[in-house]
Amino acid sequence: MSLVVIGTGTEVGKTVTCAVLLARYGKSLQLAYWKPVATGASEGSDSEFVKRIVGHLVPVLDERYSFSPPLSPHLAARRHRKTIEPEALLEALVAHGLEDEDRSLVIEGVGGLLVPLTSSGYLLADLLRDFHLPCLLVATSTLGTINHTLLTLEALRSRRIEVAGVVLNGPRNRDNREAIERFGEAEVVAEIPLVRPLSRAAVLRTARNFDRRGRLKRYLM
Repeated sequence: MSLVVIGTGTEVGKTVTCAVLLARYGKSLQLAYWKPVATGASEGSDSEFVKRIVGHLVPVLDERYSFSPPLSPHLAARRHRKTIEPEALLEALVAHGLEDEDRSLVIEGVGGLLVPLTSSGYLLADLLRDFHLPCLLVATSTLGTINHTLLTLEALRSRRIEVAGVVLNGPRNRDNREAIERFGEAEVVAEIPLVRPLSRAAVLRTARNFDRRGRLKRYLM
């Protein structure tokens, strides 16, 4: 099985969470990282960051679509006079599975759940539904996270997308964590403090305390 790491929006820590997750399990399980659609490549790609941090543990697969502007995928593709084809993304997922049937993927989403991938209205949520894979939801721990997290959980469940759990990034906030677990009926499987500096050593150190109960391991076996 594989796991998709998605966020309540942009800049909530999806890529750092992927790196920490891969650092946590990359030594004991056969894993690879894949970001199917990436924007903002002109500012440095998430795949490059993951390769720099945990590339010694897991392979980093090429994006199927990568665009320079830091825009919504459908707008970034339009700027490049291209179109994101959902069928191509599904075919790439199958191809990666056939390359190594014993390997699981940690797949990173782009933006928030309802970000458009195409101008016709095909959303990231539609892709996740078509992938038929569980999702790990990443959110910040700070003000506003309860609303954003509960809305995203509701949107996932309305599409019958399995929720593997929630990860909170930032300073520990017990009240926000308890509210998300109670009202969102989802387990916060891990909390990641601010990782500074964003170095290999810091990520590996953070990974030691990540998912201490091993809740996510079953999704990667």
